[in-house]
Amino acid sequence: MLCTTGFTAKTAEELFGLLRNAAVKQRERQKFQSIRPIPASAHSWNYFPHQRGDILEFSLTPFSGASPHVEDRVSMRDFRKTAAVAEPEVASYLGKAECSDSLRGLFECAIHENRQGSGVYAYPTEARRSICGCHTKNLRLELYGNELRATLVLFSGEVARDLPVVDRDWLDFTDAAENRGANRAARLERFLNSQFQYKIMSCPHYFVRIGLTRPYREVCWLMLDTLFPIPKADWLEEF
Repeated sequence: MLCTTGFTAKTAEELFGLLRNAAVKQRERQKFQSIRPIPASAHSWNYFPHQRGDILEFSLTPFSGASPHVEDRVSMRDFRKTAAVAEPEVASYLGKAECSDSLRGLFECAIHENRQGSGVYAYPTEARRSICGCHTKNLRLELYGNELRATLVLFSGEVARDLPVVDRDWLDFTDAAENRGANRAARLERFLNSQFQYKIMSCPHYFVRIGLTRPYREVCWLMLDTLFPIPKADWLEEF
């Protein structure tokens, strides 16, 4: 979600995009900073009847969430749709929020590989935020069992391996692809290894955001939170 108005405790914000986070333009600093509207009793919405790109009106508390999820803001009333913007514009605004070319720059702390399994993580006591865009040289999506995972090569040359993909649109696309006839997993794997590279990497508004999970056993795991472009329904005809 992206907000285009200044933030105060007494005003309702306009938020763009069905993402887990939002970029708010702080007029006094002339920059974008991510926020994440959450319900009062949980870290996520059980029901969210809006699409990515919708502009929503919220009323948010001014208090930051617990580190490293400092983007959290509790919503004090229901949200209301006021308008919508196109996918390229959403990606453009997110590109003006937090962004990094290196692993350390993502959350302003060291990133560690899991030497006993898959994935990479940060320590919650060290991470300064929980969401960040990144510029990548390459991206690979793979299926591990029934789970979609990503490996990124950043502009720094560093590699973030085996991140779980939590982008809702991409997970829905994967589920739809796996329900299209026999040998569906093998056909989806071929798609991810061939047409995928061209469709994604050649997109003018290609963009990736990386997030941190909530602390679990004293670490926060990196995950691919947002991937633009959003997969198109007609791509399913290629299976």
